[in-house]
Amino acid sequence: MTAHDMPTHNDMPRHDGQPKPMSVAELSGEIAQTRQALGETVRALAAKADVKSRAGDFVQETRERASDSVRAHWTQLTAIGIGVLAAVGAVLIWRNREAVNS
Repeated sequence: MTAHDMPTHNDMPRHDGQPKPMSVAELSGEIAQTRQALGETVRALAAKADVKSRAGDFVQETRERASDSVRAHWTQLTAIGIGVLAAVGAVLIWRNREAVNS
């Protein structure tokens, strides 16, 4: 909810239908709320406009995803490599036995 959406003391009519004048404290509070809302809006716009930072964030996220993917598949790749080495070793042992028996 922004400061503009909030009901103010001025929104409440007096007995003659005119809005009540705001006290200095009420006016100061409304100004503070408006400044805070404006500050948040400016920070959000500045973050969107910072293309260099956003690009850096995108690169970092991409690196992390790639690294996670490699880690996730590393076990599978290692298992496949061990299986291939075991098969090659078995073939070499079998051929060696065939050569000795011949």
